[in-house]
Amino acid sequence: MEKIPVHLISGFLGAGKTTEIIRLLGLKPAGENWAIIINEFGKISIDGQTLQSESSRGSVYEISGGCICCTAKIYFRENLEKIIATSNFNRIIIEPSGLGGIDHITEMVRQHAGLQLMPVVCLVDITLTENPRLKRLPLYREQILNADLILFSKSELLSDSELQAKMAIFQRDFLGKTGRLKTGGEIPLPIFVVDTSSDDNPMFANIFPAYPAEKDTYREFTMEIPGDKTVNIQKLSELLASEKSILRAKGYIYTGEEWVLFNYTLSGTSTEICNRRENGELVFIYESNGNENQSVFKSLLEKSIG
Repeated sequence: MEKIPVHLISGFLGAGKTTEIIRLLGLKPAGENWAIIINEFGKISIDGQTLQSESSRGSVYEISGGCICCTAKIYFRENLEKIIATSNFNRIIIEPSGLGGIDHITEMVRQHAGLQLMPVVCLVDITLTENPRLKRLPLYREQILNADLILFSKSELLSDSELQAKMAIFQRDFLGKTGRLKTGGEIPLPIFVVDTSSDDNPMFANIFPAYPAEKDTYREFTMEIPGDKTVNIQKLSELLASEKSILRAKGYIYTGEEWVLFNYTLSGTSTEICNRRENGELVFIYESNGNENQSVFKSLLEKSIG
């Protein structure tokens, strides 16, 4: 029986996983049928909604409300079985939560007789190799150590000299791990040419235990914004950067001129024009450290609303 190749696209919050999957979907042969499984830490799947816009290129399945490496792993197993049983897919792409490990996922895939685990890819925001907040997070290190291929994102934000310095720092901090840059003119991931005839693929890295992402460490808070309210993107970005507990913010907001998909990461803010919506919504992902900061986030958002 021919096995279905399964690709894991991992990486920390805001590294560009969803963007890379959309790029991959653009390479899909016309005759192939792909499944995309996306896992969001929070209850609202912003990335899932983004990928739904590419649904003509593949079937998108969402698992929200927890990481499929731990609290949502039972749902992942059940959904994976249903996906395989109900459709004839040629390839499966899985995007774990940016706050999740991959050991449980790789174990499930390897144990399934009809699936072939491909080399695990980890996207790394190259602009953040010196960021002290990331360096102290065990999860960030484990995502990199557990990957077979490191793909650097956001290199366009750096000069050539800055880029070389950042890559040198990465190689110093992660001995034995090398990465490649994403460039616009080539196939972004060498995942289509790997031999799937054997389970003993030499590219596989050793798998370390996943860091327990929901061990009172991370929290998610969602705020709805009335559709007639406008948001000042620059002010919102500055306020988010001033609140050190925030790791990520994303959602749909109205600027007064257009609706945009707003993305805030530790490396900065980006926006993308999107279709008009009845109401906006913004999801904050933050380190709780035993404190609930929801009133702080609500205040930050209210200060940026016109």
